Parts: sequence; structure tokens; C-alpha cells
Amino acid sequence: MDSSSENIRAAGSPAVPVIDISPFRDGTDPDGVVCQVADACARIGFLVIEGHGVAPALVDRALAASKQFFALPPAVKANYVADRPDRFRGYFPLLGQSLARSTGDGAAPPDLREYYVINRVGIDLTVPYYSDPAKGTAYSPNIWPDPADAPEFQAAFTDYYTAMEALATTLMQIFALALELPRDAFADKIDRHFTNLVAFRYPPLDREPAPAQLRGGPHADFGSLTIVHGDPIRGLQAWSGGQWHEVPEVPGTFTVNIGDLMAQWTNDRWVSTLHRVANPPRDEWAHERTSLVFFHQPNFDALIECLPSCQGPDEPPKYAPETSGAHLYRKFMAMRVT
Repeated sequence: MDSSSENIRAAGSPAVPVIDISPFRDGTDPDGVVCQVADACARIGFLVIEGHGVAPALVDRALAASKQFFALPPAVKANYVADRPDRFRGYFPLLGQSLARSTGDGAAPPDLREYYVINRVGIDLTVPYYSDPAKGTAYSPNIWPDPADAPEFQAAFTDYYTAMEALATTLMQIFALALELPRDAFADKIDRHFTNLVAFRYPPLDREPAPAQLRGGPHADFGSLTIVHGDPIRGLQAWSGGQWHEVPEVPGTFTVNIGDLMAQWTNDRWVSTLHRVANPPRDEWAHERTSLVFFHQPNFDALIECLPSCQGPDEPPKYAPETSGAHLYRKFMAMRVT
């Protein structure tokens, strides 16, 4: 597998399907949507969804707010760095993490990106479940930019988070049916989720990257599913069939991929696919990329163990049970550079 800084013009891939989920949402053909999603999750672990019901204005506001924040001077952005390394909130500067290190590549260079993280909105964090010290910083309060620095940020990201939360719930219902489970099979595993919403900025390149250095190194996501909105600048690629494939950037859609915990839940019937954000070709170095990514993560104490429909006498569970919280923190800490 070539993960060098050379820009790879990956093959366009019909393997990543574009699926209209509106027939599931409006009840006109839920079974058809479920079958398409099941095929995509088992075959490549990626799909692009339209008919999702999220207003374009919500996306535009969140993108605009993130770009306004990232345009601030570095010294101002530094005011929003968390006070401890295991608190995944606030601003993360350039070159601070390496996604490829989460796969065990301890020598992988840092990624060419900066980002901002928020978690749950609209809940009472003093409720004992959320304030339990045993859960560490999983439900830590958000770090919000001062309105004087980024006046639209908190409102825009609160609204976007709420919309993604609802969309993730719908997708988990589709997933349950695709796995021959009741529609609400995951409901009690995600009602107290601790999902990070992250705005990523991949800045323009002004020099040749270091060997093997990418905007986002090869990695698999950690949780149940990920919902991505990327701007028209290409770069997201999935590994399948021995090569990198461009994931379609279709206006008005979201890219969805499953993560490691969903693969474990399904005993690897569904695949958590290696993917990356490739560097642009040299003639596009001046282009930056901004994306909004919702990393859906089941409840901190949700026990991830093989689903009944994904095991049998000739298909025993491959993985030991593990809680959602323990898995995520192990992955997060592995990819830190500084």
C-alpha cells in the first residue's frame, strides 16, 4: 500500500454507492434502502447519502463559522486549546496528531491539518451518568470560542450537531434492520452517546510535505459510524481492492462510513475501511479543504460484543467484549504527536 506524499490519482470508484435514504424516512420503500445500505457496509464500508433531510443552510452556517475561526491569528486560536491532553475539546493546532499512528505505525509523521472539536449539546452535564468520575473527560463541557472572536460559532455548531445527532439515529435504525435486528436494537446503546463533531481545516501547501506525510494519514475510524460533509476540494479516499478510490464528493450529500466498533459488533461482516485525506496535486496546492465530521460514538459504558445475528456454530465471535469508552480513549491517545 502506497501512503507516500506523492499525490495519487486514485481510481474513480463505483464501489462507493450514492443512496437516497428518503424512502426510508418517509416510509415509501424502507426495505429497499435497508438492502442498499447493507450491501455497501458489507462490501466497502462507505456510502454517500442523499435525501437525508438536513437543511443546506445548516451546513453552510457551520462551514462559514469554522472558516471564520480558523482565519484567526494562531495566538488567538491557542486560547481554546484544552487544559489536559485527554480532554478532546476545543482547538487542536497543526501537526499535533497523526491518524496513521492509531493503526500502529508509530513512526508516521503528523497530519497536515488543524481542527476544532465539540461534543454533546443540549444536555445537563450535572446528571450523575455524565458527571461520573469513572468516565473521565468523556462528557467534559465544550470549549466555545468567545463571541468576540467567532460570533456565529456556538449557535451554528449547536444547530449542526443537533441535526447530525438526528441523522445518526436514523442511520442506526437502518443499520439495525440491515443486520436483521429490531429497528430500535441500538437505541439503549446510543441514547447517552459521546460523539465528537469536528471541523477540520487542511491548509494550502507551501512546501513539499515530509516523506509519507498527508493531510490525513491512513486510518480506520473508531466508533459506530461517521458522517462527513466535505467541501468540493477532493481528497477523501478509501482503500479497496488493492488501491485507493476517490470517495464521491456529490453536492448536497453526506459521506457515511462505519468504524471499528461497528465492525466488531458485526463480527467483521461489515468492514471498517482504511481511508485517508490525500494531498492535492502540485497545481492545486493553493487550495485548502474544510470538512465537518460527526464521529458517532456509542454510550461510554456500552458493551460492544458480537451481535446475535452475526454469529453461529461456524462463526464464533472474533473479539472480546469491550466498552465503547475504553476503545475510543485507547485509539485517541495512540495518535497524539505532541
